[in-house]
Amino acid sequence: ASSVLISALLLPFLGCIHAYSSFVPLLRAPACGSGPQLQQKAAPTLRSTTKSQLSSISAKLVTSDDRTGTLPWKESVAGAEHRLLYMPFLDWQFDFMRKNLEIKDLPFEEHLSKQESTKKPAVIESWQYESAEFRKIRLTYIDAGINAQVFNSVWYPRHEYDAPILGIDFLAFGPKKVLAILDLQPLSQDEEYLSKYIDPLVPIRDKYQDLCGRMSSRFYDEAQFFSKELLFGRFDNDGPVMESLFPAFQEYVEHYLKTIRSLEPDASPEFVTKVKEWQREYDQYSAEKDPAVGLFTTYWGKDWAEDFTHNFLFSESVPVPPSEDAKKEEKASADWDFRSKDSFNLSLVVDPMTAGPKGLILT
Repeated sequence: ASSVLISALLLPFLGCIHAYSSFVPLLRAPACGSGPQLQQKAAPTLRSTTKSQLSSISAKLVTSDDRTGTLPWKESVAGAEHRLLYMPFLDWQFDFMRKNLEIKDLPFEEHLSKQESTKKPAVIESWQYESAEFRKIRLTYIDAGINAQVFNSVWYPRHEYDAPILGIDFLAFGPKKVLAILDLQPLSQDEEYLSKYIDPLVPIRDKYQDLCGRMSSRFYDEAQFFSKELLFGRFDNDGPVMESLFPAFQEYVEHYLKTIRSLEPDASPEFVTKVKEWQREYDQYSAEKDPAVGLFTTYWGKDWAEDFTHNFLFSESVPVPPSEDAKKEEKASADWDFRSKDSFNLSLVVDPMTAGPKGLILT
């Protein structure tokens, strides 16, 4: 999602968990507490494109606190008649971070911090921090009126902790297309690791029956960086957003911070190296799988979308150049136009990297 996270959601910025985080394909919905044991798979193979090619737009760095004076936003960029559906989540997280963490700004490139669309009413803004426990906490909000409301956040623990990455991705594409994913995204699928970090989520998750959906594995590999206790919901109205998603979000974030603070940091070179590699694999996997690039491309163009993905959302990732055949299919995943409709329709997303199926989107 990060986007929670939703790296697996369409739609780990999804991050986490990866969120995505980012975004994920759709779901099937067994009872809470059920779900198959997942198996970790090998990290994707990296290829040659350099990130410096994506970073040439601007070298000026900005801080986040210089821009938080405008929060919470009071009115949608598309007009006062449109709700900023997830603004209470962004506002609550900022308040929680300030009260419970000694956060410090992590400067990043100015052109990645905020963009307004020249194609249609839409704005995206991001913020980034660190603390004693977290090497990076990023937040992003997208406001495109009724067409899109997105809140994405991903929390990366410092390398002295092998804890999961917290991924948050909450999305709405019209009043009848509301999706949410929230997960403590495990860095390992080892049974002992899952017992330590994921099993304690069961009593929290079981309280929220309408968030007990599960991702489909038909087009998206749920066996990497997702837990069987993730919160996943799809709704045809926005009632559950404040009724169940908001308290569930608060409980997961509070539980996550308590978990981190219960750990003893391990600064041994072997441990730190292992966690660094796990987090790098998470970023690479999320950057390659996240269909949110198509949403960014729709509003802000392909070059900015790629830059934002690799230099902000998943900054440990390396761009992977598409093959010649895949380039012919690129428009299929880039030319998305999210509109409000009365029903969910599924479309196959073609992965421009492989020209193969990547996931499902709602149209």
